[in-house]
Amino acid sequence: MSGMIKSSLARKVIMALSGLFLVVFLTQHFTINLASVVDPETFNSWSHFMGYNPLVQFILQPILIAGVIVHFVMGFVLEIQNKKARGIGYVKYKGSANAPWVSRNMIYSGLVILAFLALHFYDFWVHEMAYKYIEANPEDPTRYYAETVEKFAPFWRTILYVVAFFLLSLHLWHGFASSFQSMGVNNKYTPAIKTFTKIFSVVIPLGFAFIALYHHLNPITH
Repeated sequence: MSGMIKSSLARKVIMALSGLFLVVFLTQHFTINLASVVDPETFNSWSHFMGYNPLVQFILQPILIAGVIVHFVMGFVLEIQNKKARGIGYVKYKGSANAPWVSRNMIYSGLVILAFLALHFYDFWVHEMAYKYIEANPEDPTRYYAETVEKFAPFWRTILYVVAFFLLSLHLWHGFASSFQSMGVNNKYTPAIKTFTKIFSVVIPLGFAFIALYHHLNPITH
């Protein structure tokens, strides 16, 4: 039993740490994307740096991909573990009487976000890899803004992004604060941490949705 508890706690800590790592990436990603609205030249400059810097491309990028895989795999493992732990008693589980809807459906919001990540990787990462390594095009530090705006031209793609950001907000609303709980953070700063995580969970996804809608409504005309 002791071994099982330790194993369960270890999984939760790994889930929490990988989640916090992805939150850091999300913040950095949002900062760069926001520049596409504020200053396209800065956006081009930052995007070019991220696209051609060897440290980013060959060290940080693989770490990010590994973090995404670990987080989602661990989420599935914990979901299966929780269902097994409920056992027969699960029929007595009263849903929202025991836990809010968001916490009970993290696996589903996570699955939609995973599908969104697949679309996002296809839209940007796959395109970037093809541009640089398959088509072997020369460096063009000015291309990123136009390519980004073009991706949000179709209405259906923009709506998919906005829906995904809404579900990301729900996922963060429970998951961000829970990450600190999983790591045993419980002190005088806990209320402030919870407040910050709630604000972050609304502001960042809302900002991403604004960026998508802004580019859809402000296409580049030639």
